[in-house]
Amino acid sequence: MMMESNSAIWNTLGAGGIGAMIGVVGTILTALINRQPPMAAMIDARIRTLIEGYEKRISDLQHEITKLEGKIDALTRALEEARVDRGPAGFYRIAVNGHDRKAGAGGAESV
Repeated sequence: MMMESNSAIWNTLGAGGIGAMIGVVGTILTALINRQPPMAAMIDARIRTLIEGYEKRISDLQHEITKLEGKIDALTRALEEARVDRGPAGFYRIAVNGHDRKAGAGGAESV
């Protein structure tokens, strides 16, 4: 009879231990499931912050590109004007005492 009561005690303790383990695992899973929405909200907030930062940086770069394009246009116009002023064969026109003169490799001559 002693064996039967020992066996019954171990069966009861084993069943109770398994039940407790199931309860612990269930509690942990419930805590993890309930914790995910705040974690997801935190991750969403960080992603949103990163996207806003990248959008601002892109906007700044687009503004800088627009400024540089304007400078390129101005320099292109100045280069074309310089080419027109130089005339053919590398000569350029200068005004000396109200008279146009062409200057080049051979010196200045009156036009």
